[in-house]
Amino acid sequence: MTTTLTLRRLAVAGAAVGALLLGYSCTSFFDVKNTNQPNLEDLVNNPTRGKLTVAATGILSNARGDIESLVWRLGSLGREGINLSGNNQPDYQEPYFLSALIGSGFGGALWGGRYAGIRDANIYLDALARVSTAEVSDAEKAASRGMANTFKALAFLYIVETRDSLGAPVDVDRPITDPPAPFVRKDSVYGYVLGLLDSARADLVRAGATAFPFPMPPALSAGKANTLDFSTPALFVTFNRALAAKARVLRATASSCGTPCYTAALTDLAASFLTNRPADFPKGAYFDFSNAAGDASNGLSDPLNSVTYYAHPSDSVDAQRQPGGTTPDQRVLNKIVPAVDTQVLGGISEIPGKQKFVIYFTTGSPDPAHPVPIIRDEELVLLRAEAEWFTGAKAAALADIDSVRVNAGKLAPAASIGLTIASVDSVFVKELLYNRRYSLLWEQGTRWLDARRFNRMGDIPKAPPTGGNVARVMPVPDPECSARGLQPNCAP
Repeated sequence: MTTTLTLRRLAVAGAAVGALLLGYSCTSFFDVKNTNQPNLEDLVNNPTRGKLTVAATGILSNARGDIESLVWRLGSLGREGINLSGNNQPDYQEPYFLSALIGSGFGGALWGGRYAGIRDANIYLDALARVSTAEVSDAEKAASRGMANTFKALAFLYIVETRDSLGAPVDVDRPITDPPAPFVRKDSVYGYVLGLLDSARADLVRAGATAFPFPMPPALSAGKANTLDFSTPALFVTFNRALAAKARVLRATASSCGTPCYTAALTDLAASFLTNRPADFPKGAYFDFSNAAGDASNGLSDPLNSVTYYAHPSDSVDAQRQPGGTTPDQRVLNKIVPAVDTQVLGGISEIPGKQKFVIYFTTGSPDPAHPVPIIRDEELVLLRAEAEWFTGAKAAALADIDSVRVNAGKLAPAASIGLTIASVDSVFVKELLYNRRYSLLWEQGTRWLDARRFNRMGDIPKAPPTGGNVARVMPVPDPECSARGLQPNCAP
């Protein structure tokens, strides 16, 4: 078997693992010197502190690998934006014309890279367990496990977000002689994610005041604008709890978990970095990028005269108006501007490229080193609002909604549009999703994910008027299904 899932922790010392051990890049942070140049077998069988430092840096570097693809692919499915570059027709055709995506190209993406990251984490954890405590203390090992399992959980979270009802394999840390890991249903994937995060939290707490035995990248250690400091286990656990809260909220609407998941999410949020101070809305955990030679740059920071990524026209059309009825939601003004060069491709005249995103600009200019958010305070406020509403704390939920509406959108309080504690759930959900859409626009495909989990796919415009469709899930890649002798999508 040669599918992604059969590249187990001890299976192959190939190019991907070699890249991991060399640090993946040439930035001042990710260019970790490795004079011994260990291969996979050497790392696992002869682990040292230095080798593990390099491998940890590889995990942190690899985690950002698919984020540009995730933003624009899920953003296309949710009609947040569109890729009109023209050099790959499926990039703009598939999200609009295929009700069920195919398991290759656009639809088969966002899979292999995440499982490669999971495999790298498993390799690291195996080597970590073998290294002498004379080189890496028990407390340092606990801190290291906390980091690795947190990012492993994040990779699985991205996978289940894209595949949803298809489920995914989770038992992938197995010998190469074993058959491919079986698929489990989405609720079990969420349960596995939360198990990893809770185990990681326990390890981070166990580490106490001990420092990580490796450096944390700038975007996770307050080294860039709006990035918070997660450079110690005690600080990193607040990031871990933020991810746990998100996973529980998503699970609440993905299964019968409901109120218990929302209640647990509120506990996690209380232990996260949530402040609900307007000045802190942009702050959180981010992925690093750089314009240094050999490193990964942020391709989402698309110049205004580029003909690649464009904002969907509905972003501006659907925006609520600030008091006075003329000026649109401030989040639209902050994130979208007219394009210098327009673009229309594939006969989709209903989706002209006339507006561009400036979310990843710095001081008004494109910035290939601009970080991409993993999770930030503004999202946590909205996650808390959702959990509060569905656990009966409706006044608190409205206060959180208004905090975002008024401070991020410059809109009037929700009461101005008829939302009160007496409103039915559907009215609250509509306003919640509106704010999640505009607060997280072009950051993680939020509109598509939310429309599916609240059964509001009809809110997403099909466009074009004839022949257009909005797919509910991204399929499992064809090779994964073929390896199991299953039909396309290989649903459990």
